[in-house]
Amino acid sequence: MSEPIGLYLHIPFCRSKCPYCDFCSFPHPREEIVRAYAGELARRVRAAGARVERSVDTVYFGGGTPTLLPLDCVEDLTAAVRESFALLPDVEYTVECNPAAADRKALAVWRAGGVNRLSMGVQSAHEAELRALGRLHRREDVVRTVADARAVGIENINLDFMLGIPHQTAASLSETLHFALSLEPQHLSAYTLMLEEGTPFFRRGRAALGLPPDEEEADDMAADRFEEASAILRAAGYEHYEISNYARPGYRSRHNLHTWQSHDYLGLGVAAHSCLDAVRFGNSRDLDAFIAGEDITEFRTPIPPADREGEYIMLALRLSDGIAEADFHARFGHNFAACYGERCAPFVREGYMEISPTRTRLTERGFLVSNAILAALL
Repeated sequence: MSEPIGLYLHIPFCRSKCPYCDFCSFPHPREEIVRAYAGELARRVRAAGARVERSVDTVYFGGGTPTLLPLDCVEDLTAAVRESFALLPDVEYTVECNPAAADRKALAVWRAGGVNRLSMGVQSAHEAELRALGRLHRREDVVRTVADARAVGIENINLDFMLGIPHQTAASLSETLHFALSLEPQHLSAYTLMLEEGTPFFRRGRAALGLPPDEEEADDMAADRFEEASAILRAAGYEHYEISNYARPGYRSRHNLHTWQSHDYLGLGVAAHSCLDAVRFGNSRDLDAFIAGEDITEFRTPIPPADREGEYIMLALRLSDGIAEADFHARFGHNFAACYGERCAPFVREGYMEISPTRTRLTERGFLVSNAILAALL
């Protein structure tokens, strides 16, 4: 029997566009556009359910800001998911949320539709840092939204933060993370700010943002913030289970693990990507064509057997569990250590990797230089 898949649904609407964001999102949408999109997405969910006969163990509404949807659209979409796919009894069912764009009534409707996990983009607990990032919320909105989520029965909470942002210091990061810990989330994500081409931040440049203009100096600063965040969160009892992610025991993000562990997932909506049966495919950002019911597939690429091994290594080494010899041998018919041990040896000697008879993994130090290690291995 085929293993379960993850299901991702993209809601590409926001109240405003953050200046660092290169995700597919459309600010200030008209309600008729939002409703038309939600109706077409529900139709495509039902069509996909009839076509893809796989059970589902994670559902993820991402964006954009899914909690901006009209509540009757939420009811229709969650009903379409429930009626079209065989959801496992312990399904992890997540909705992303902006702290300034959700209230208790809306969260109750999402909970009634099946949601049991909330992922909130907090980024910082400091007013100056939030304003520099173009965020609309304040820290009291975060406190209120977490309380509202738990009041309606959503107990599994993830909070997202950013490292290496304008005005951030070791002291402000420590205060932000201790603020987060006071809310007792099950999961935290800490991502380093990237200046993505095409964004307002990229056009302004590092110096104008108050960031180190020298790339090496900027990398050093980001590494310092990474190590500071990791020390604080690990001391609080969170597992640093993936380069940018921390969880209480039993609360790792199953949605993200589908990608990192090279399992199948299906994405629906504009700009959504999928990987099913060794074929990767993705949709364009053409909102009008999507609403019109047109095929917006932008690419469909079979993954050659020769590429699957390298991709598996690249993703698995993001995890603290690393590469299990038994799983690697079952997938590819040979042993990882026997094939790659010589390339790993310098990194083992320098304390960036660990190799045992059953597993190869990056150390905490290795996470900092993972790109260089992967380049050397692959």
